[in-house]
Amino acid sequence: MLAKMSLNVKDAKDRYIDPEERIVGDMSTAIYDFMPTSTLKGMEDFVEVSEYYSYYKTKGLDSVNIESYPRLTFPKNLDAFMHPRNILDLFPAPKVDLTTNMNYYCMDGGSLLPVIALDLAPGDSVLDMCAGPGGKSLVAMQTLLPGQLVCNEMNAMRLKRLTSIFDQYFGRDSGLVNIKDLVKYSKRPAQELYDYGVYDKVICDVPCFSDRHSLNKNNADNVFTQKMIKNRLLLPEQQCELLKAGLQYLKPGGVLVYSTCTLSPVQNEGVVNMALKGMAEETTMEFAVSDLTEAVKPLGFIGRIYGKHQGVTLGNLVVPNLCNNFGPTYFCRITRKS
Repeated sequence: MLAKMSLNVKDAKDRYIDPEERIVGDMSTAIYDFMPTSTLKGMEDFVEVSEYYSYYKTKGLDSVNIESYPRLTFPKNLDAFMHPRNILDLFPAPKVDLTTNMNYYCMDGGSLLPVIALDLAPGDSVLDMCAGPGGKSLVAMQTLLPGQLVCNEMNAMRLKRLTSIFDQYFGRDSGLVNIKDLVKYSKRPAQELYDYGVYDKVICDVPCFSDRHSLNKNNADNVFTQKMIKNRLLLPEQQCELLKAGLQYLKPGGVLVYSTCTLSPVQNEGVVNMALKGMAEETTMEFAVSDLTEAVKPLGFIGRIYGKHQGVTLGNLVVPNLCNNFGPTYFCRITRKS
């Protein structure tokens, strides 16, 4: 048996082709004709899963200014009706009352909390950045507190539904007591409004996993379908950009409430943390997150509201349960300090 030997150094050198040499004769120049691909087909649709989870970073939370906000005022002109605990019956369908307007609007009880967390004051200028289908905007105007409400929604179908809801509940034209004269509609990307330093209060209810709706959706719009993987993984980035824009639309002293309808900590406190970190690096503005631990206690009738004692690092989370099946709703109150 021949012993296995390495190639002789001299022979190896003779067999080496220097890529700088133009080889002719027995060797073709094909190696110089090869053009490597500049892009790999399909890479435009590729997103690392790690990019999604990178938004949930607890490091740096010590740099977030957190201030106690012990009391929220439930607006005196806002009435909310709900069944007692453990009663899961449906309300009858809304109907027209003596004013020819619908007598009430059905919505998830948890969705009231982002509006209540704004602590609206008389004459406030309010922006609802992603207003469709219109529930939170409707609740805000039912308090009779805003001096102006701008409802922005770039989706045409959702904007049409929003305007229809306002017609049904406030009447057409100027509406009851001319309340609709205070409402303006906008159809633009929310991060491109450029209304810097304009509003006292901002509702930033962003597109999210919509956990409850996803359970009942089998169509192509379900965020958990295979073709929606890229959109799903990029959601935190989009949410972060929306939140950063909304914070810039606040006047000094103004308040923004960021909200989602998902249990995902990445899209909830993760996005808040990343957005505040980005604002600290990119601007001279200063913000504070409200600790609503005491403020939400009187609102426990709406549902199980988790906070810092239940592991929600920033903001609060309404967690569905069999007794009060509302949520999920995440909300975080942020004040612009300067």
